[in-house]
Amino acid sequence: MAELVAGLVVDALISAAVEQLFERLASTQVVDFIRRKKVDQNLLEDLKRMLTSANRVLDDAEKKMITNPDVREWLLKLQDEIHNAEDLVDEINAEALKREVEGTSQFGCHFPVRNLLSSKFSVKNVECRLKKITESLKDVVKEMNELGLKEGVETSRPSRGSAQTIYMVRESDICGRDADKEAIMKFLLSDEEGHQQISVMPIVGMAGIGKTTLTQLAYNNIKGNEVVVEKPFDILAWITVSDESDVSTLTKAIYKEVNGTDDCTDVEPFKLQEKLRKVLEGKRFFFVLDDVWNIDYRIWNEFRKPFESAAHGSKIIITTRSTQIASVFSTVPKPHVLQLLEGEDCWKLFSKHAFDNEGTTSHRNYLEEIGRQIANKCKGIPLALKSLACLLHGQQDPKEWQNVFESDFWELPQNDSDILPALWLSYYYLPRHLKRCFAYCSIFPKDYKIIKEKLILLWMAEDLLQSRNNMMLEEIGEKYFEDLTPRSFFQVSQNGKTFTMHDLVNDLAKFVSGEFCLRLDGSYSEDLKPKNFTRKTRHFSFIKQMITPDIIKKFGDISNNKVLRTVLVLDDGYCGIEYRIVNPKQLQLMQYLRVLADNFRFVDHYLKKWSKSIASLKLLRFLDLSHTGIKEIPDAIFRLYNLQTLLLSSCSNLAKLPDSIDNLKHLRYLDLSSTYIEEIPDTIGALHNLQKLLLRSCHRLATLPNSIGDLKNLRHLDLSESAIEKLPDTVCNLQELRVLDIKGLRLREMLPHISKLKLLHTLTKFVIGKNSGSKIEESGTLQDLGDYIEIRILDNEIDGEDVSKANLKDKKCIKELCLEWEGENDDSDSKAREVLDRLQPHTNIEKLYIRNYGGRSFPDWVGHHSFCRIESVCLDVLTRRHQLPPLWQLPSLKSLGIRGLDKLEKIGDEFYSSGSSSSSSGVGVTETPPPFKSLERLVFARMPQWEEWSWVGGAFSNLKELQLYDCPKLNGACLPECLPSLTKLEISTHYKKFWI
Repeated sequence: MAELVAGLVVDALISAAVEQLFERLASTQVVDFIRRKKVDQNLLEDLKRMLTSANRVLDDAEKKMITNPDVREWLLKLQDEIHNAEDLVDEINAEALKREVEGTSQFGCHFPVRNLLSSKFSVKNVECRLKKITESLKDVVKEMNELGLKEGVETSRPSRGSAQTIYMVRESDICGRDADKEAIMKFLLSDEEGHQQISVMPIVGMAGIGKTTLTQLAYNNIKGNEVVVEKPFDILAWITVSDESDVSTLTKAIYKEVNGTDDCTDVEPFKLQEKLRKVLEGKRFFFVLDDVWNIDYRIWNEFRKPFESAAHGSKIIITTRSTQIASVFSTVPKPHVLQLLEGEDCWKLFSKHAFDNEGTTSHRNYLEEIGRQIANKCKGIPLALKSLACLLHGQQDPKEWQNVFESDFWELPQNDSDILPALWLSYYYLPRHLKRCFAYCSIFPKDYKIIKEKLILLWMAEDLLQSRNNMMLEEIGEKYFEDLTPRSFFQVSQNGKTFTMHDLVNDLAKFVSGEFCLRLDGSYSEDLKPKNFTRKTRHFSFIKQMITPDIIKKFGDISNNKVLRTVLVLDDGYCGIEYRIVNPKQLQLMQYLRVLADNFRFVDHYLKKWSKSIASLKLLRFLDLSHTGIKEIPDAIFRLYNLQTLLLSSCSNLAKLPDSIDNLKHLRYLDLSSTYIEEIPDTIGALHNLQKLLLRSCHRLATLPNSIGDLKNLRHLDLSESAIEKLPDTVCNLQELRVLDIKGLRLREMLPHISKLKLLHTLTKFVIGKNSGSKIEESGTLQDLGDYIEIRILDNEIDGEDVSKANLKDKKCIKELCLEWEGENDDSDSKAREVLDRLQPHTNIEKLYIRNYGGRSFPDWVGHHSFCRIESVCLDVLTRRHQLPPLWQLPSLKSLGIRGLDKLEKIGDEFYSSGSSSSSSGVGVTETPPPFKSLERLVFARMPQWEEWSWVGGAFSNLKELQLYDCPKLNGACLPECLPSLTKLEISTHYKKFWI
């Protein structure tokens, strides 16, 4: 079964590859090269014709692969020949680029190359290789005809239509979901959303996690009057949404459910919506939209129009794998996300289906022991637990249980495991270009934290991104990632920069990539067998910490495979002695390599051998030498003219970037972060394709060359925490710049014409003062500024009207704002307050930092209730402050830090309210909500005069952490008496630096 299903995978990967190969065969470089070399033009035409013929029958092959293993073998042969053709085309393109850069073109164009000898490189035996590929493809086409594969056969994929049967779900069938059941029923029974006419709760989770099961239970309880509903629903309907749903089909499905006797087959959509509106008018309904995949905001906005006639308190639950779809539908604060089952809950569900309640066997204890191990292997997915438990139900032979535990889960026969079809369905419905990208992810081990940006660079290096319109490849990669994430293939971290794949999803990726990807990570003992490293293996990765001399010996000579495209060394922490599985001699033979990440520590004698080897890697596009400790960049690297990505971060011995960097004309991404680079050469300006330049934490880099302004396609420039004190004016010429990260720079002046950077959306710092260069109003025209920005006020000799022109009120995308004054500010009370008042941000901000503010009072906007999204506030070193702003009014405030109020003696009632409704006992009812109702963390530090803290009953009801540092005079009796949610209290005479 595994081989048959893999055939479907191969077909999808082939189809996308063929489309891309057609484009490259028609490129000017390939056509000109073939003509100059006087290669038989008929061979090229034959190649195109064979590929076209094969491509036309792929849909039929996909259909027949389920029952015919010979078709799978045919597809594997076809994919191998496509890989060979891609290698040849890439070689031709590399030769054309080399001739262009080194000035050896037959057309007489000459381009200067600095201090480099022209290397001998040409594509050898082109006609012979092209003929061999074409002849092989002719055999493939001949075999295609023998297999009876036909053109024009439409793919018949399994339907996810609305004809799904809803089986009765018993509450006893569900384990470990008490909190989830309670949340769903609370939504259905609560009137908290009563101010909304229709409340929508999305239930989100990966395939097989139990979204539909839980919703069925709630639906059946409501429908069967199993629970008391104060305001009963007039209409209930369950609709399983098809993958091809539009407004018309959805409306018909709803109408049929609520009024099944009326035939609506030929009714115009707008008329049907009007009929549905009348049916729902004044009635309270409960609808379930199950398994929603592809409804966007436009469809939803049109579809819900008839619902507007319904009564208030109507409810809709949707189930979906997509967080994006959930955000479109949701009216509740957060969609309900189903988590994986844990520990004993997994075992309860497994044992319920694996064992009969009555009777025992002599092997019961042993079966339970290994059964728990099998349950753990299912990683908390209910469908996997149930499937394997049902497989073993009634099976009393311990060997059978052991076989299941030791087998590869995805190799189980189709009828014996539901988890494979469940995840396969998610994969099957992916567009073909996304299937290739997902399959490539199998190169990463289970539980490995993958950097999203790095993955996109790898996709780009492997030619997996299909260019479209005027989008940059990096943008296309972002789009691909965003398309895969909502389908639960990736579990993205909170910061959005890294992600992991669930083990079962990782298994699926490994399964679909087949023998084309191989990784050594300790998870797959079979992978250590040399036979698995076949001629067809194209992508190879390993964790260097697991490489030992025994493994190297067992694995054999890696250079036997000369068609490798990826060698990826994955670092999993320091391991002491390092052993290289790929030596320089082997590396030299890998002429088709596109990706090389060699993160081993370099020594001088090894670097010389390595440099000679890497010079032969003319197709290399991605080179990662981060953390290697190299002292200088080998000249050979600057002859890798195809290079797109060069990563040298944390090479702490690296102090110089050579002038010859300008030879890397195709370089798009250069990372020199945390190196000892002291200067950037003027030749950097020749890198017109450079998109991203990272110089973060280059503590010895004090200046940038004026040629930086020649990087016409630069979009991201990171100079944060470097030693640069002045930016060259030419930075304003970077018309494509989106991100300028200058956080931590000791700038005394800004760029004079920063408003020219019209596309800038991230500017992490802006300096204002009497002699600060660019005026603050320059930032006012940058309407798209967002994320984080620090505004540093060098002095108070600035005009308040000018400060207003920053237009912070209009910048809706800023999420974090830091306002910091420089100096003592002892005599600038009114001026400081005016400046702070004029710097009022938009109410969308989520984090606010105010540092070294010299005013005696705060403007009204600080703490105003309209800032309903602020979750974190930090007031730092406010030496002249005697009172605090009314931060109690911020309804979403979760974290508050106050430091350095050295003159403050008392925190009184004004901290909690405007004064009229406060009460130290908490007695009395007010119309305002309790103060600091959302606060979870509160920190006070360096407040030497603080003696008294009055409190209000009901305040801090959700406070979990209270930390008091260096507050020596505070009377312990003043501490709040009732903090029902407190889990951490820390009091210290020593100040600790805190982050909010």
